[in-house]
Amino acid sequence: MKFGKEQILSALLLLGFGAAVSLSGFYGGTFGGTGTGNLENASHLENNADTTKLPGPSSADIVEIGEALGATKLNFEQLEEQNPDIYAWITIPGTKIDYPVLQKGDAKDPYDNFYLDHQVDLTEGLPGVIYSQPVNGRDFMDSVTVLYGHNMKNGEMFSGLHFFADKDFFAQNRQVIIETPEKTFTYEIFAAVDFSDELLPYVYDFTKSIEVRRHLADVRKCEGNFREEIEISEGDKILVLSTCYSDRAERRLLVEAVLTEEQNQ
Repeated sequence: MKFGKEQILSALLLLGFGAAVSLSGFYGGTFGGTGTGNLENASHLENNADTTKLPGPSSADIVEIGEALGATKLNFEQLEEQNPDIYAWITIPGTKIDYPVLQKGDAKDPYDNFYLDHQVDLTEGLPGVIYSQPVNGRDFMDSVTVLYGHNMKNGEMFSGLHFFADKDFFAQNRQVIIETPEKTFTYEIFAAVDFSDELLPYVYDFTKSIEVRRHLADVRKCEGNFREEIEISEGDKILVLSTCYSDRAERRLLVEAVLTEEQNQ
């Protein structure tokens, strides 16, 4: 069940959700620049940190807030007033993934990772948010759009992607829904694979069809789950969801989906 998302977010901000937890001593300069390493996660931090000690409400608090306020239609004007970097909302049925999607609007680096360790209210600290890098447009019309999120041990952010590593769960759950102010996009998941920690938009030039095909061929070489009946054609829009493992910093779990339906709001 979805609750009043924009109201939940507003309430969380009022409660000080994600109040500053300085990680500068941990991160240092490790995640800056445009190297080929995948920058979205710091597995040694996010999986070993005692997230229950972070300030702000728990997942149960979020549910209570939603129930108290009641469900309403997603209001992007209200969300953007709280943070103009909010440009979409992601929901994955069968999981707890139901979050705003952000991208740093004033970033000069196309591979900017500001939201790796910043909250919706711009304070610094885990669990960060679900975000894309400025190399991707905000309209989900790129050949490949990559969203990043932490694998938190308390089940928040993109932890739920790991369910798709289970064959039965993968077989029974197949949709990703993205809402923007203009449209609702429905994607069908075609792969969940164990991939390298390469920064995908840096290693592959997704503006070129040959590079998209190269990436898809590399995905097919990986261990994981696939929907063999789904064929990806040139011009299809692909969504890649990326998160890390708790015990393998050099690997990433990728859940890949293809756009199947697009509706105007």
